[in-house]
Amino acid sequence: MAGEELTAPYRVASAYESLISEFQRAVEGAGKSLNRLSRPILNGFTQGGDAASAQFAECLYLKNWPCRKLSSQKRLDVVVKVMETLARSDWSLTKSTVYVNYFVVTGGEAELVQSLHYDFVHEGQPDHPYFHVQLSGEMIPEEDLRSVGFVENFKANQLPNHCWVTSRIPTPDMTMASVLYCLVASHCGEGVFREFAKEILSVQERLPTPQFEAMKRSLRKSMTHFKSSHWFAHMGGGME
Repeated sequence: MAGEELTAPYRVASAYESLISEFQRAVEGAGKSLNRLSRPILNGFTQGGDAASAQFAECLYLKNWPCRKLSSQKRLDVVVKVMETLARSDWSLTKSTVYVNYFVVTGGEAELVQSLHYDFVHEGQPDHPYFHVQLSGEMIPEEDLRSVGFVENFKANQLPNHCWVTSRIPTPDMTMASVLYCLVASHCGEGVFREFAKEILSVQERLPTPQFEAMKRSLRKSMTHFKSSHWFAHMGGGME
């Protein structure tokens, strides 16, 4: 039944565990703290929508994240919510959605200042690049925020976050691993990032590989140019 806990192969589950453990070590090495769900990472896998799939879910709270642009009276908090789907036949990655919320906290009140999510679906979606990021005004559900220790009140009477730009911007494979990698690079300092990048190499080799066959075929036909059309290869139009 969907949502029931299941045991993923140790090679897969331990890769997720190692990734998040190395990320936590990098965050703590930068003098910051990481809150996550209380359950063990190895228990983060559940039955997917059918017997052939599994899901992995995680939520990470980065409090008082380094940000040079904020005054000392304010702080930046980052919350990351991960939902990934894997094919149980070979434990490849068939879907990944990673939400990243940035909050500026002032005097115990939190204001959502930036929201984005990274998406990938192996068979593609109409009018969507295979891998893409989209800006939005969407806040991670409050239940998820509270589950990782986000206690601040949300700023009252703020204007609606009208995100007029709805373009989905093609990206490389920005699944959970890539998003965490970029967060360390952007915020934790060069020394911490260099160590994290070195330690994570062996973990990356063990993480599930995304399925995107149509895009691979498209790229093989035009190896010298990376055109936007490659990211829409699932839509047809001769790209395959």
